[in-house]
Amino acid sequence: MRENPQVSSKVVSQAILSEKIAILDTLNGWHHIASSDGYLGWVPTNAIITRDTYLHNVCVNRLMAHLYEIDDTEYGPLMTLPYGTKLQAEEMENDRWLNVLLPCGKKGFIQSGDVSFEGKLFTKEELIDFSLRFLNLPYTWGGRSSFGFDCSGFVQMLYERLGIQLQRDSVQQMTDTRFLEVPCSNLAPCDLIFFGRSQDKITHVGMSLDKDRFIHATSGENQPWIRISHLSEKAWSGAPSSLLPFRQACSLPLNMIKIAHEHL
Repeated sequence: MRENPQVSSKVVSQAILSEKIAILDTLNGWHHIASSDGYLGWVPTNAIITRDTYLHNVCVNRLMAHLYEIDDTEYGPLMTLPYGTKLQAEEMENDRWLNVLLPCGKKGFIQSGDVSFEGKLFTKEELIDFSLRFLNLPYTWGGRSSFGFDCSGFVQMLYERLGIQLQRDSVQQMTDTRFLEVPCSNLAPCDLIFFGRSQDKITHVGMSLDKDRFIHATSGENQPWIRISHLSEKAWSGAPSSLLPFRQACSLPLNMIKIAHEHL
């Protein structure tokens, strides 16, 4: 998804295969769309498939999974799908293979071990372990998938596993009225930590693992991948000499997570 209807324009976000979007406008072979999280951007018109219904019932549970044209790995994959891609499984070919229908109408095969039938929500403890699966994936500006995340896309995906929908970028997330501000000294696992030049210039977000460590997608310090950093490190300490001198921790009340689980 680009800022303007041209390939040379900056990337603002991504839409994922089978994601429902709204078309707002069309101009010179581009659609202006709103992705499922409400974010706006331009995509080529040939990137959109129009369907009356698409009843997805499985989703990819691996960081990446191959989709095949036939139920055999020896001929190479038709495409590779990121974590969370939703698919319409039509039938089991056997214990190993699922026959799936893509939004474009094309059929394919995916190995049953690469998908899950249930969208089980995580506890905070489970979310911590789950987040570590994404370590070392590349930082990607505008990224919302396991092909590469940006900072806000990463925590947005993680919080979806708690049943909580966050907005797209870090500024929107910090101003979410459901969050409570908490001192960094009182961090709990899964709290979000926001960084910036000042409170009104937030540019980064990560998720706490404990009172010092947090996981985040970043290109900072010439290490452009998902990694664990420490609040006690100079770059993230919030001290005047740090790269990002402002930081603020935010926590969702436990009853908010409980309500989200019950709602879903």
